[in-house]
Amino acid sequence: MSPDNLANIILDLYKIYDGHRNSRLWFLDDLDANNYKEYHEKYTPASEGKSHFVAVCGFFELSGTLLSHGLINPDIYFDIFNPTPFWLKAKPIVEGMRETRPHIYENFEMLSEKRNKWKKKRHEK
Repeated sequence: MSPDNLANIILDLYKIYDGHRNSRLWFLDDLDANNYKEYHEKYTPASEGKSHFVAVCGFFELSGTLLSHGLINPDIYFDIFNPTPFWLKAKPIVEGMRETRPHIYENFEMLSEKRNKWKKKRHEK
């Protein structure tokens, strides 16, 4: 893939990310569920909260999928985006979701793990 195409992918991801600013802020500041049961009770399918949750998790799931297939450079991606604080809030909810959908948001989880390894490696230099 050409450098222009790779740059366009990152720029397109940033547009998606920036377009969900309210969802990201809600996710970090207002998401109030410690597990899937609480999430399911508080955020109905048509609720704004569920929409925010799906937007954020979907963005990082997409990013993780692109990264795992080599379509984006991890160094560039992780210089711009940090999925870890989002994953830490989502994890107990996603774990409950996986009782019926075992692979849901697996690329989001992998992305957070890779970011943590990238950060550790970066600090060792």
